[in-house]
Amino acid sequence: MTRHRRICCILLACICCLCFSITCYARAGGGSSGGSSGGSSGGTYHYNNESNYTDDESPGGWSQTIVGWMAMACFAGAGTIAFHCYIQKAKYKSLQKMKKFEKPGEDWNAKEMQKYVENAYFVIQECWRLLDPSYAEKYLSKSLAQSWTTKLEWMKVKHEKPIQKRVQLLSVTPVSVWDDEGEEDASIVYLIHGRMIGYYINTDTLEVVRGKKIPESFYEYWTFIREDGRWVLNEIQQKDEVDVHEL
Repeated sequence: MTRHRRICCILLACICCLCFSITCYARAGGGSSGGSSGGSSGGTYHYNNESNYTDDESPGGWSQTIVGWMAMACFAGAGTIAFHCYIQKAKYKSLQKMKKFEKPGEDWNAKEMQKYVENAYFVIQECWRLLDPSYAEKYLSKSLAQSWTTKLEWMKVKHEKPIQKRVQLLSVTPVSVWDDEGEEDASIVYLIHGRMIGYYINTDTLEVVRGKKIPESFYEYWTFIREDGRWVLNEIQQKDEVDVHEL
């Protein structure tokens, strides 16, 4: 492999890391949505069999390719920066609303809710690992608990079991707040940034059937609603399922 090829391979690997998020299927909810397709391919490159040059010999061939890939890396980095800028704006608006809605007995205090969600995250991940939604009953809405019960029972039928290791919560950020007339209509959406080693094994053979035995990071949107006088998780959406511009 030539020096130019090595450089291009390294750049391509970096671009892939920037452009694509990895789904960690063994996390709570199963990480149901897949990663984004990355958009259209932007056309097809055709080789000309009659060309007088090889790829390495063509005038500016590799240098142009490297410049193109570097530009793609810059665009990917710019997209990441823009994402976090939108999230910070959404966080500011959400905290302002929570302060406005805060009333005695309604649990709108931002710091208390932060602690609540942080604790809920680990309990909910554990309930998925145990294949037992009742373990996190206090944190799940009735509809979500019922949905997960069906999913987890089906896993048992297929002899699958989620394995979670080194479960981490990197950040919890409120990004959307709603409170209509009546507390049962209230909701708070948190952007969850987590990391774990997560995969599924076949309970008979102990072989890995999905996922990887390496740490993987992820972003998810967790929607909490008021049900029976307390905050409960009602929905988990993947990063590519929410338009950050609309937060």
